[in-house]
Amino acid sequence: MTFEYIDSQNKKNRVLLDNNYQATDKWESILTTTKLEFIQKFIPAFKSQQKIVLFDANHKQLLQFYTQNDINNLQGVEKLSNQIKLLFFTSGSSGFPVGAFKSIQNLESEVAALKKIVSKRAIKKVVVTVPFIHIYGVLAGLLLPLSLGDVNLVVKEDFLPYELLEEVKDEDTLVVTTPVFIKALAKVSTELSLKNALFISSTGPLSPEDIESFTTKYETDIMQIFGSTETGGIAYKFNQDERWKPLESVHIKSKDEKLNISSDFVSPFLLKEKIETLHQPYQTEDVVEIEEDGFKLLGRSNKLIKIAGKRISALQIEKILEEIPEINRCIVELIYKKELLRSEQILITIEATNRVQKRVLKEKISQYYGIITIPFNLKYVDKINYSSMGKKVIF
Repeated sequence: MTFEYIDSQNKKNRVLLDNNYQATDKWESILTTTKLEFIQKFIPAFKSQQKIVLFDANHKQLLQFYTQNDINNLQGVEKLSNQIKLLFFTSGSSGFPVGAFKSIQNLESEVAALKKIVSKRAIKKVVVTVPFIHIYGVLAGLLLPLSLGDVNLVVKEDFLPYELLEEVKDEDTLVVTTPVFIKALAKVSTELSLKNALFISSTGPLSPEDIESFTTKYETDIMQIFGSTETGGIAYKFNQDERWKPLESVHIKSKDEKLNISSDFVSPFLLKEKIETLHQPYQTEDVVEIEEDGFKLLGRSNKLIKIAGKRISALQIEKILEEIPEINRCIVELIYKKELLRSEQILITIEATNRVQKRVLKEKISQYYGIITIPFNLKYVDKINYSSMGKKVIF
């Protein structure tokens, strides 16, 4: 693999990596401010079998936790074998981030599964728009290109949509990106065929409308990966497929309507208040319908509202409400209250140019779901942003 870095002046530079890294037997963090620095530190350390801790240093809670605690002295650290080499942290969207330890087998097995799928293409270049501190960025953005061998890895801190199109158009290219970038590219006025490219998207679902718009506009394919930090990749699908197909070595079943998996990719240990063993099969919170050779994903259990016998996705409600001109972005969350006759209500957090009457929201939802009563509260905030991995966050 060769590595090219595009600097702030849009100049492309070939980067050589240090092959003389001396690994220690201690867990060491890699904290950097640029993707260039990260690759220069991570790849030599990883190849030398260094034990590496990865997290977003901008996450104040995580940074505080790491500075106040030595991973090497945590309770239960003696459980970890020498094969366990990476510690990732979840985004913390549902509470304090959980740490997920990954073994060499976890990583190599998942990279092999991804490689088997993408190697059906004659890939010559890999372009990465995602940060490398999360598991998806490391697996698909770094370890997969390393495994592919004779490819050119191209990285820039922040690609603009038209810059990415220029980089992708001439060669058989694999693009590792997020739903936010796919949506942005679909809005670019440029007409261009990218039939020799394959886009990989993860960290969140793409709507059928976004997929159709993008694949039609660029004559290209999107492969979505479904999984989590703890489980690693679980399944994948292409373009308009409704059914998710498990990755090789992932075994699935349904338990209480939720996805239950056994896999070579699942973390053997988690870091919560202490280091805990993660047993398999692993019960996820994803509500699914198992079908032959795959499954349909209905949504996260904490993102599905069941009213009048209908399952309603909080993500779908977000999409519906964002069609209202005054609403820029919104986040829909389930709130459980035991004292309610109904077990659920929802909180809608809104970033808007002007406040919208509750009646308007109810009417908009009714256009899609009919006349059903959804109890909800509203909260307005100045800003809802997207994280580096394409997830909505409130600052």
